[in-house]
Amino acid sequence: QELTVASIPVNDEIPLSFDACSRHPRGYRFHPCRGGDGDDGYATTIMFVKATDGGDPANDPVDGERDALYCQTIDTDSFTVSEPTKFVGLEWRYSDLDFMENGMAIVEEYRWKDRMERKWILNADGTKLRMLWERSWEDRYNAPGEPLTRRGAKGQYFIVQPTPTSIYLSGAGASQVGDRPFLDLLDFGSEEVKTTRLWRCAAPVEGELDASKELNGVLPTDRKDIYESLVCVLPDNDSIMISRESKTLLEITFFQN
Repeated sequence: QELTVASIPVNDEIPLSFDACSRHPRGYRFHPCRGGDGDDGYATTIMFVKATDGGDPANDPVDGERDALYCQTIDTDSFTVSEPTKFVGLEWRYSDLDFMENGMAIVEEYRWKDRMERKWILNADGTKLRMLWERSWEDRYNAPGEPLTRRGAKGQYFIVQPTPTSIYLSGAGASQVGDRPFLDLLDFGSEEVKTTRLWRCAAPVEGELDASKELNGVLPTDRKDIYESLVCVLPDNDSIMISRESKTLLEITFFQN
C-alpha cells in the first residue's frame, strides 16, 4: 500500500538571486523521535521545509520568517496524512536539522549573500531554547565544529549527549600550521554557552600556535610531525578512537582515555 504525501511540480521558477529557493515544500524526512507504540514502532511523523516568502528574497518575510519546518502525522489505521503544523520558523534559509534521543534538536539556518550561518538548540516541541552561534562559515580558523552523532537503537543517527545539557563538537581544526582535528564539549545549560577542548591533533614541530585553541589553554611542549583524526567517541563517553599517520608512519588506530 502506498501513501502519496506530496506531488511537487518542476522547480522552473526559482529566482536568480542569493538566498532564493523553491516555493514548494522540500527536504522531506521522518521525525526520528515520533513513532509508533512499542520498541518496534516505525516513525509516523513526516517533516518538511517550505519558504514562507515564496522562495524569493525580494519578498517580505512573513512574521520575520523566510523558512519554516512543518510536521505531518501519518494515521496508520486510515493510512492518511494530517494537515501540516508548524514545528519552527527561521529568519534565514533552512540548512540542516539533527535530533537528540530526548527529542531536542539543533537546527541550522544560513544567509548566502554574506555567508552567515546560525545554529539553534530546539526543545522537543520545536521552540527555540537558545542560539549556539552566529558566524561566517568562511572563517575556517574559528570554525566551532559540528555536533557528533551516533547510531541509535533503531538505526537513526542522534547527537551524542554525555549529559542532558551538553554535546560533543568535532571539526577539522584549520590553523596556520595546517588542519589539526579536535573534539570539544559544549555545555548549553549554563547562563552562557561554554566550550571545553577535550582533545586535539598533535602540533607540528614548526609554526606558531594559538594557546586559546589548545587543551587547557596551554601550548603543547610535545610536538610531532604527525596527523591525527578523531574516528569516534566510544559509547562510554569516556574514551575516543584516534587515527594517526605521518610521512614515515603507516596509518594506525588506537584508543585514548
